Amino acid sequence: MISGTDLFLGLFNNLAIFIVLVAVYGSLNIYFEGSSPGLRAAGMGICFGLTAIVCMHVRIPVAEGVVVDQRNAIVALSGAFGGPIAACICAATAGAYRAYLGGAGVPGGIVGVSLAASAGMLLYFLRKRRKDLLTQALGAAAATLIILPGFAFYKDFATGFRLMVDMALPYGSAIFTGIFLAGLLLSREENRRAADLELKESEKRFRNLYEGLIDVSYRTDREGRIVHISPSCGRLFGYTPEKLIGQPIVEFYRYPEARDRFLALLMPNGRVESFEAEIRRHDGTFVWVSTNAKLLTEKNGDYAGVEGISRDLTRQKKAEEEKLLLEDSLRQSQKMEALGTLAGGIAHDFNNILGAILGYTTIVMESLPQGSRERKHLQSVISATGRAADLTRQILVFSRKGKPDKKIGRIHPIVEEAVRLLKKTIPSTVQIRVDINPDTGFVLADFTQVHQIVMNLCTNAYHALADENGEIRIMLWAGQVDRAGASVHPNLREGRYAVLCVEDTGRGIDPVDLPRIFEPFFTTKEKGTGLGLSVVHGIVADHDGAVLVESEPSRGTRFRVFLPLVTGAEADETNQEVQPRSGTERILLVDDEAMLVELWKTVLEGLGYRVAANNSVKEALDLFLASPDDFDLIVTDQTMPEMSGDSFAREIMRIRPEIPVILCTGHSEVIDEQKALAIGVRAFLMKPLSAQQLVEAVRRALDEPVQRASTA
Repeated sequence: MISGTDLFLGLFNNLAIFIVLVAVYGSLNIYFEGSSPGLRAAGMGICFGLTAIVCMHVRIPVAEGVVVDQRNAIVALSGAFGGPIAACICAATAGAYRAYLGGAGVPGGIVGVSLAASAGMLLYFLRKRRKDLLTQALGAAAATLIILPGFAFYKDFATGFRLMVDMALPYGSAIFTGIFLAGLLLSREENRRAADLELKESEKRFRNLYEGLIDVSYRTDREGRIVHISPSCGRLFGYTPEKLIGQPIVEFYRYPEARDRFLALLMPNGRVESFEAEIRRHDGTFVWVSTNAKLLTEKNGDYAGVEGISRDLTRQKKAEEEKLLLEDSLRQSQKMEALGTLAGGIAHDFNNILGAILGYTTIVMESLPQGSRERKHLQSVISATGRAADLTRQILVFSRKGKPDKKIGRIHPIVEEAVRLLKKTIPSTVQIRVDINPDTGFVLADFTQVHQIVMNLCTNAYHALADENGEIRIMLWAGQVDRAGASVHPNLREGRYAVLCVEDTGRGIDPVDLPRIFEPFFTTKEKGTGLGLSVVHGIVADHDGAVLVESEPSRGTRFRVFLPLVTGAEADETNQEVQPRSGTERILLVDDEAMLVELWKTVLEGLGYRVAANNSVKEALDLFLASPDDFDLIVTDQTMPEMSGDSFAREIMRIRPEIPVILCTGHSEVIDEQKALAIGVRAFLMKPLSAQQLVEAVRRALDEPVQRASTA
């Protein structure tokens, strides 16, 4: 039997088993990493239980049939580091093996491992709260006090109690030392493992962050070779890091001198920010990047390389380009607005002048005999006046200050006029063949826009010719579209159409591009806006027509424009010459242009009308207010200095709602035909007016049934 110091030393020698246990514990933590807590606890319980069995083979006898070892310390540690489940499994394993060994100390041994398991659970919960050295010492002491009563179960109580007292110091000291020292080693292993896990998790987070970088991080050596680059280079440049490492970075600059500028900025300050350059991608294209970099140096201060981060500037550069385009567009819009303001400013006065020229020329021409040379000359003056009026309307439409003016007329004179202009602008090396049928018929169209269709299609045909050689054919005829023909285009209906055809012998259109040729800004030419065909398409669609295109590469292109023909009745009505109709009604005529007032008064009085003419709208209003029932019709200009024509009309109709009013204008942004009719005006006329137009409008206004006009 052994006791006292020898017993303590004998038990202390068992600590070698604890060192092995620490190593096994570390391996178990690695093995059970990621496993469920229950599986880990069971594994720990079995491992600690087997260690307790090993301890029982290093036995120290202390009484008859009683041996001691460090199994209780092992069981307590299993609970402290494995949890309640591990403690129970370890205690069951150790208790079963102690029963297997037999002897008088079996009851005490089983009670001892049970108490040790309870002590281990206590240590587990203490460690959950605090893990400092003092807590571990107090926990080891408490565990020792819990384990010692196991000796009381040896034989009878009195014998067991004496044995417990005898074992308290040597055995208790050994158990305390085992639990405390082994606990420190296990805690250290546990902390080391936790630190390893945290380090791995931190490395994983950093790796994910690094590999998920949108920007490209890189480092070069003193020779300018790439020694490190982030995986994001694949997204930005199309290269894998392996392809770039070892390559001179200057080879990837679009302009090598940009690298020199970069280093010139970097060397003096050791840093450079937001340096922009174009870098070559794997597919040969270039991408703009912005780089922030710092200088790397050796310990002795020598240059060692560069470390930097490059950011993709593609979106910013695209936004800048779009901004420049918008600025250009804004400047162009401002120019157009200035042109519109200019056009609107001169349209009124210019149309008044043209109206006077047209009116007086007509009066003089009517006094000359038919077929005389002088009459023909004056007819030329009238034609020139009409062209000048068309020019004014074109400027207004072009500057968005006017609306397209659709009217019924023959289309072939417009096509012929456009052809004459084209022959003067297209080189003589290009043959222009024309086949225009003068009996094509009548269409309802804005003939300025029809002229634009011809010009755009022919200009497009000319650009398609190689080396300014080839042939352009311009044809016009009347055609019938049947049900089968109407099915080829959604805008085509069965019926008769004026068909304008423009063909060229140029390079043709690629089948891939053919579906997109009418898209705005789409062009296959090196120069051009890509608006010509889209404008043609828009005009034709606005006229309820259709454009069909056929093309073969190297064989040329054929455009056919279909514009609906008006019915025979409408055409006949258009061709009928309306004879001036006389009358005796009293008309109040108001315009600030004295020459026009005198002209219109002369025309109307020549047909028997009684006319009160005035250049001042306020004087005209006073005249009307003096005797409202004396007048049968009001003819007024829109743009006048004292009062606008629409305001004058409202005031007149407030006094006499049923009186007809004709409103005339050369141009107005305030009112159009729709608004004029909405306030109760009978007719809205655009200047310049011919005498026939004025007389027809006067007679229609007087002959219409009396209606109560709205003054809203």
